Amino acid sequence: MRDFTLVAYTKYIDLLLKSELPIYLFRELMCLDKQPKTFCLIRHDVDRKPKNALNMARIEADKGVKSTYYFRTKSSTFKPEIIKSIYRLGHEIGYHYESLSDTDGDIDKALIDFKKNLNKLREVVPVKTCSMHGRPLKPHDNRDIWKIEKNHKQLCSQFGIIGEVYLDIDYSDIAYINDTGRNWTSGASNRRDKVNSKIFTDFENQKELLKYLSQDVHSKLVFQIHPERWSDNVLEWGVQYLKDQNINLAKWILQKRRS
Repeated sequence: MRDFTLVAYTKYIDLLLKSELPIYLFRELMCLDKQPKTFCLIRHDVDRKPKNALNMARIEADKGVKSTYYFRTKSSTFKPEIIKSIYRLGHEIGYHYESLSDTDGDIDKALIDFKKNLNKLREVVPVKTCSMHGRPLKPHDNRDIWKIEKNHKQLCSQFGIIGEVYLDIDYSDIAYINDTGRNWTSGASNRRDKVNSKIFTDFENQKELLKYLSQDVHSKLVFQIHPERWSDNVLEWGVQYLKDQNINLAKWILQKRRS
């Protein structure tokens, strides 16, 4: 089975369902006083190709699964009708912000940008949680926008945000599995999409991941996906494969220059 297809994704979802881990939306988990003993969070960072996100949302809805979709507000991604469709399927919509990268590190301008684009997204659907966009070829870490306040929760409150997925979840005992870099490892192709977890979740290939989900799945799990690289169309899949390889090469070069 070729990986990063909707067929493969359906298999992953089936295994998550078979594990019987209760599936939460991020806003649901963040409203709890403490983490449940078992849970699964499915997260989609919609960087590009929102139609791919809708395809995945429909697969999940057909299986009774709910997940969280974090949307950028760039013109190529911000498609209100698609966003509404995903929300109507029962999924959560969150804000995938990149304000510090867009303002070249200017915190004051970044805060204005954050509020403007958050409100833009809220004109379409309710938004209660956010997740930084890594922008791996840019020097700024978008999470630094929250450092203007000693307690970032105060700033979240001003924006009506209940949580930021990297800052407001304790990942120490969570298996964090993500497809950043078109692989299932946390190596050089993944510059910023990492969390502090003691649970090992690097998989060399699809076979290893399938085995893990079917036999050894941890009691707390985040499954993080970028819909742009998931397609059953062979041509689209191949073009995205080449694009991902080129971006990974650029990340590797940047890392070598800065080391």
